[in-house]
Amino acid sequence: MKNFFKKLFFLLLCFPLSLSAQQDPLYNQYFFNQAMINPAYTGVNDVFNATAISRTQWAGMEGAPTTNNLNVSTSAFNNKIGLGATLLYDSYGINSNTEFNLAYSFKIRTKQNHLISMGLQAGLVNYNYDYNKLNLQYMDDIALLDVQQSAVKENFGLGFWYMSQNYYIGLSVPRVLDVRIGDGDSESTRYRRHYYLSAGYVFDQLFELKFKPSIMLVYMDKNNYILDMNASFLLNETLWVGASLRNLNAVGLNAQLKVKENIKFGYAFELPINNTSLTGFGSHSLMASLDLEIFKRHGVGARYF
Repeated sequence: MKNFFKKLFFLLLCFPLSLSAQQDPLYNQYFFNQAMINPAYTGVNDVFNATAISRTQWAGMEGAPTTNNLNVSTSAFNNKIGLGATLLYDSYGINSNTEFNLAYSFKIRTKQNHLISMGLQAGLVNYNYDYNKLNLQYMDDIALLDVQQSAVKENFGLGFWYMSQNYYIGLSVPRVLDVRIGDGDSESTRYRRHYYLSAGYVFDQLFELKFKPSIMLVYMDKNNYILDMNASFLLNETLWVGASLRNLNAVGLNAQLKVKENIKFGYAFELPINNTSLTGFGSHSLMASLDLEIFKRHGVGARYF
């Protein structure tokens, strides 16, 4: 399995790295809860979980992206299925999106106690465009008179998750449908399908430390990828500290503190390194997570994914 991750890591480094204007919200604490990008993650830890994440990108810049996400999930029916819901609010510039999804996963345990999970999600997304926020030279711009400022579109997604005690692999398409919205006499694509691949491994034989490298690849087309690489250390089974590199042009630091076995708080900071126009604007992310035992076979305990 170690050889598999080495090959996967070098393969991902060979992909071209570029950005697209029409992206899913960015997350730099995905390695603590992947339900927001993969419905198959729903309920995989056999416990009720509520996680809230708030991220401000390029803090201090007018119109910078902000994302607020609340996810609740639980395993049910003797831990054979997972049920969950996600509420997301995302804004950038004149755009703001509100999304709600319900998720379902079906879980299988192998003889080696590995977990295989397959998930589906469905919901609605409200796309809103406030053109009053634009500083226009002419307030009666004909190009904007007939523009559709709000639209509600259906969404569904699917995912796969494989996990052992030491590693995980996830594949998902959280929003399968492309979104096209009419702008007067024409249509424009406001959203394009994203494909996610994530993987991580925990090395637990480093004295009192645990070391977890992880990656996430987001694929849109041959010219648009996002590659996020992270390396974290677990200190005394209480504090995760780590560093990340995204697309070779942004670096970050992250930490997660376990206050109690079922209560965790996290913080992440990210800074562009090769874009002089953004160098002074860092990104901040806060996370709070709560685990509860609400069904008979639930169990709160140490977990690394």
